[in-house]
Amino acid sequence: MPSDAQWVLLPTGQRSSGEWIDDTLKLRVQESGLTERTPLVAQFPRQRVEVIRDADDAQVGDLFYRRGWTDGLPIIAPTIGRVEDMLRYATQPAEAIIGALDPLQGVATVEKIAVNAVMAGCEPAYLPVVIAAVEAIVEPDFNLRGVQTTDENVAPLLVVSGPIVGQLNLNASYGALGPGWKANATIGRALRLIMNNIGGGWPGAVSFAGIGQPGRYTMCLAENAKENPWEPLHVEQGLDAAASAVTVRRAETALNVTGGLAEIASVMGSAASLFAIYHNGIVSVALAPAVAIQLASEGLSKADVKRRLWETGRLDTEMWRRSWLHKDLAEANQWPDWVIEAAESGSIPAVQSPDDITLFVAGGTIPIAQHVYFPSWGFPPCRIVKPIALPADWDSLRQHDQESA
Repeated sequence: MPSDAQWVLLPTGQRSSGEWIDDTLKLRVQESGLTERTPLVAQFPRQRVEVIRDADDAQVGDLFYRRGWTDGLPIIAPTIGRVEDMLRYATQPAEAIIGALDPLQGVATVEKIAVNAVMAGCEPAYLPVVIAAVEAIVEPDFNLRGVQTTDENVAPLLVVSGPIVGQLNLNASYGALGPGWKANATIGRALRLIMNNIGGGWPGAVSFAGIGQPGRYTMCLAENAKENPWEPLHVEQGLDAAASAVTVRRAETALNVTGGLAEIASVMGSAASLFAIYHNGIVSVALAPAVAIQLASEGLSKADVKRRLWETGRLDTEMWRRSWLHKDLAEANQWPDWVIEAAESGSIPAVQSPDDITLFVAGGTIPIAQHVYFPSWGFPPCRIVKPIALPADWDSLRQHDQESA
């Protein structure tokens, strides 16, 4: 039986004016008929630290669930000690503000980010990656308000590249999209908790995604540098090879594709790409190592592969005209000019330019190649690359933690 008090830091957000976002969420919950799901919404002490007596992690998790602060899975109680342990890896003070998160404008401080990272199960060394991801989603181009409130099932896609992949044991190979790897699972999960608890993107109350998707728990993987025959993703985006970075995109879903470029192109040239076409989107392709290596051996560069996908991954004009998006939602004059022009030729590429395909190598080296196509949703075009800032004593911190484990 639990006997000690848990001194926990609150994960929920406050606006810059000091108002707690939960007071707004309480009204949304009542309007949406979700009080049975979150019977304790907005019922918490209005202070930084709460003392919960005679409770273990499971009981804290149950309390947080009834307040609306979890994703439905068990959490780690964000005690003062655990959060302070996490903050050792921060490069800024705990009170430093990363940004205000839409739609409810909760202020994301470094400490609030660390609180939610603890809840997600992150190891302390993961914090720099989580902070970089938050820096990405507060960028205007990410359109966090749209992501949080749309009825589409869009979710952030995180692709980590650089030396930190090996240092944190992020999975870039077999099963990179899960399950089974702590870093992949918890980094992406931390970002979702931050979006919900600080930004207020509660499902059914603020977020009206029609059915959701597993990627709304976590969609984080790493680039497979060992099997990548081309320049790393972050280098392609202008960063130094020795740097580590996270590339963040809006992804409507993750579509598995078995085969080669022809099969990837066939999926790109389908209704799955309608929103990418409509919004001038940037899509992503996780290319299987075996295919990447074969293409490189044939002399193809990454730019060559993207151009081939752009040239062959096209939606038939008649299919486009018959689509629900064309007939029922978008007037003909709402489509981008390049789409109208391409339609006259008989087919429409999934994106305006080959450069609008984010191509990276990931997955296992199996002969029956498995790729993933991530169509995009929303506007403006979005591919945000954030360097991962590491503390000056990064190596010694990690060595200390590994020796203490």
